[in-house]
Amino acid sequence: MKEVAPRITMKRGLALALCALLLVPVVMASEGGVNKDLDIEGTSISAINTPSESSDGEEFDITVTLNQENNVTGVSWTWQVCLNSGVCLAPVPEDMTSSDEGTTWVTTMTPVEDHSYVNYRITLEYADGNSSVYPEVGWGGKVWSDCWVAGETSGGDACDGGGLPGFTMIATVSVLGMMAIAVRRMDN
Repeated sequence: MKEVAPRITMKRGLALALCALLLVPVVMASEGGVNKDLDIEGTSISAINTPSESSDGEEFDITVTLNQENNVTGVSWTWQVCLNSGVCLAPVPEDMTSSDEGTTWVTTMTPVEDHSYVNYRITLEYADGNSSVYPEVGWGGKVWSDCWVAGETSGGDACDGGGLPGFTMIATVSVLGMMAIAVRRMDN
């Protein structure tokens, strides 16, 4: 019987390269555990106050303070909770309320269990019917939880044992499984 050596075809090479890219953690775009403030320079916003860290199941308050001279009639924020498993939940748009002359706007949300961080962006509604989103694309602010995982790094004061030991293994097995399926389908 003639033995055939495995060949690396263009399809297989492409599949392997794609799978290798999937091994790079998505969270590496930002430094794990380091909060990111929304850039408010040149906007009607004078300050945004959030907790320095978020906690599972505990209220997360946000306060947006506007400049005295503004024609803002409404403020909302869109928040997104990302989990320690690497999955991010769907973004949630939510209106904020003002108890003064429209200068200070507040709201509260509660992060789910086992979350890694909270992303957010702010939308200002103006009297003329226009609106502005800060930032226009993506997330401007990020507040990390008191027990977070980012790739192979973890941290936070509320973590017992320094993170979640099974996360890396689960992610690796998942990627290897997807890689095997992709290579098998390309051979057919």
